[in-house]
Amino acid sequence: MKRFILFILISFCYNTYGQIINDESYLDLDFLKFKTELINCVIQKDTLQLKKFLAERVYESKDTCGYPGCSKEELINHYFKDLADESWNDMLTLLRFGFTRKVDENTDWIVPQEKVVFQAPSYLKNVDTENELLILAENVNIREKPSLSSEIIRTTSYEKFKCDCSIVTMTKTTYQTVDGINWIEIKLGDNNVGYVASKFTSYEVIKEMTIAKVEGKWKIISWFQAPGC
Repeated sequence: MKRFILFILISFCYNTYGQIINDESYLDLDFLKFKTELINCVIQKDTLQLKKFLAERVYESKDTCGYPGCSKEELINHYFKDLADESWNDMLTLLRFGFTRKVDENTDWIVPQEKVVFQAPSYLKNVDTENELLILAENVNIREKPSLSSEIIRTTSYEKFKCDCSIVTMTKTTYQTVDGINWIEIKLGDNNVGYVASKFTSYEVIKEMTIAKVEGKWKIISWFQAPGC
């Protein structure tokens, strides 16, 4: 069963939604092997194995460690013991939606690293998270109002929409809780709006992960959450 799940995760980004969700892990065979082993570690929720995937210090933007980042022990103790289920789910989500290969000229900020890095989730390359969101599931209902009893305008799968997603542009209708569900308002064009359950969107994915070569080996160097999230 675990091998089947692993296959699904690796294969996900090569489907018809690849225009936005485009995993570039295939560009580096060593990285692809690293990613495959990391997926297996995350599925098993193995904190002992997780240590070998982490750099000696990992950039983390909340109040846990500050600059210059957490030691691997601090990161695991805070996120994968105290907040274990949430953190494992966050990491699995990032792995599911793949990596973009980038060149980072700043190679000496947390730990010395090589220039080529892989950053997840891959859709960040194509989604302006301040003004757009991405539907991250199939057959998600877009409703006329933020309520389960509201009329369904249409359904959508892995589609990008404009939204007032940032703290600066957010209005009182952007994010609402009705019927025990968190709804987010999306723009449908022609001054029309609709509402989708936030849990099916990129709005709920608040983590980013960066992996780089440190002393010749791929390591997680950043487990980042934007300030204010």
